[in-house]
Amino acid sequence: MDAQTHTLTIRLFANLKEKAGTDCLTLEVPLTCTVNGLRTRLKHDYPAIAFQLNKVLYTVNGGQVFISDEVLPLNSEVSILPPFGGG
Repeated sequence: MDAQTHTLTIRLFANLKEKAGTDCLTLEVPLTCTVNGLRTRLKHDYPAIAFQLNKVLYTVNGGQVFISDEVLPLNSEVSILPPFGGG
């Protein structure tokens, strides 16, 4: 890791975990990485989950929901949750 990057821990759930073949990823990303940037990186690195990444919820460090253009905190844990069904 250099001075211009930081490490994100990515937690995957449900069918995202199954399709990626793991429930936890570790990625080195730029300091200015946003949710959109992370989504783009994951689509490139893990094409099996690319389509689903447009319809998921991104939470950071145990619960704060992040939107597309928000910069992710340094060395954070990002949980990616698929849509929930029910009624």
